[in-house]
Amino acid sequence: MPELPEVATFQKYFDLAAIGRRVMALEVLEPRVLTVSPEQLQQTVVGQRWESSQRIGKHLLVELSEGGWMSIHFGMTGSLRSFKDREDMPRFIKVLFTLDDGFYLGFRCPRLLGRIGLVDSIGKYQQVKRLGPDALAVSWENFQAQFARRKGLVKPLLMNQTVVAGLGNWIVDEVLYQAGIHPEKRADQLSEAEVRAIYDKMQYILETAVRLESRYEDFPDDFLVTYRWSKNQHRQDEINLKRFKVGGRSTYIDAERQQL
Repeated sequence: MPELPEVATFQKYFDLAAIGRRVMALEVLEPRVLTVSPEQLQQTVVGQRWESSQRIGKHLLVELSEGGWMSIHFGMTGSLRSFKDREDMPRFIKVLFTLDDGFYLGFRCPRLLGRIGLVDSIGKYQQVKRLGPDALAVSWENFQAQFARRKGLVKPLLMNQTVVAGLGNWIVDEVLYQAGIHPEKRADQLSEAEVRAIYDKMQYILETAVRLESRYEDFPDDFLVTYRWSKNQHRQDEINLKRFKVGGRSTYIDAERQQL
């Protein structure tokens, strides 16, 4: 599933391809990816200009020139594609926007788990979706306060989108690995220094992944993810890599570095 860094890359792509452009036509090829009717999406979006974009966790919101926002969630395999000629349209495009510069922007969603919708305001969207603060934008004070009243295991807590929005499985494993914290440690057993280490590593990992546009092969060698499915797989014997489940999710740790 696209996590915060991937969606940040999609946002950059959208901004370059579509911000400032007016939507001249809209074709819904698969209504199941909409949270509103095709007619409502067409009536609202066609003729409007996309003014700006904002990301909250894994969600992308696009400001409409006459008010309101269009929301995009990418599901498991969603992405955006810009192209000039209709005959060059990639497979699995489910919603197709025709822009005033003659280009098309397509919402590609092979597994139909992504969603496009409409919302009056970002605040309302965040409330309806029960999204916590964005993981890359959250302040240390806010992050610390979120942990102060929680008692569950630290990994499921970090993956809970109501706590912070945008963290998925591999990022949480990476954060806890770099912070040296076992994923089954309880949040109420963490010291302030440990919570601070989680916050600092979360910021560093997200900033790195966004800067590198989630190209795992370019990540620093000390990232756990490079041992899992990237350039250092052949060096797994250099760390005590263990795999098990926490909260029903596959979890990787360095058993020497992360002890309960």
